[in-house]
Amino acid sequence: MNILESIVFGLFSGLSDVLPVSSQAHKAIILKLFGEHEENPVLRLFIHIAILAALYYSCSSHIMRIVRQIRLSKIPKRKRKRPLDVQMLMEFRLVRTMIIPVLLSLLLYNKTAPWGTKLHLTALFLLLNGVILFLPNLLPTGNKDARSMSGLEGLLMGLGASVSVLPGVSSVGGALSVASVCGAERSFALGTTYLMQMVLTIGLIGFDLAAVFAAGISGLSAGVLLGYVLAAAAAFGGTYLGIRAMRMLAVNIEYSIFAYYSFGAALLSFLLYLMV
Repeated sequence: MNILESIVFGLFSGLSDVLPVSSQAHKAIILKLFGEHEENPVLRLFIHIAILAALYYSCSSHIMRIVRQIRLSKIPKRKRKRPLDVQMLMEFRLVRTMIIPVLLSLLLYNKTAPWGTKLHLTALFLLLNGVILFLPNLLPTGNKDARSMSGLEGLLMGLGASVSVLPGVSSVGGALSVASVCGAERSFALGTTYLMQMVLTIGLIGFDLAAVFAAGISGLSAGVLLGYVLAAAAAFGGTYLGIRAMRMLAVNIEYSIFAYYSFGAALLSFLLYLMV
């Protein structure tokens, strides 16, 4: 890809990673439109690092609040200078439960990743993503937070996110849809989902590093490296903008909007497959 294509690729990678649409599917579609067969592992590593940085930047204040409460909880009660924020501790436990199935799903990553190059499968999984996003709209909204969410519900949210091992299903969309079915308040569910997404991204960076070491970096010229850096910058910006947009929409958003978008992306994927 040239520099402009790399920037566009990075921007859409960042946006689609934090919106309830599939990042893998969008990458496959864009690569096809640009006439490329697969994503370079070094480029993928740069983009995932940028996405992780944007997630941390956007959620840093929330993360620090949780860290402070964890540290405070280790101090004997009689020596504490301020009361514990129990909700922050319970949210940490919920996220920790969500992470378990997500990390287990990464064991299948190398087996399912090649499916992302098959556009007819991508189209099928995008349809599945649309169905997953549409179903919660048939149910009433809830107002549960960490204090009223059970460990089982956290585990189910993690299972919803782990379906993203299928290239075309969104981890954010899966977790948010399950959270809605469980009656979670949308802003709360969004915050915990992004914390879970950080852990998932760290796992993907591990796979990227292994792929880079296996393939080597021969042919990585200054021009190509510049394109990768600009793609990473675009991914950071796309991730940050996507998170801000989701936070603004979290109160009144209808997941059916993204469901219809997924159906449209599935149609485009299938048309591109027929054009091969």
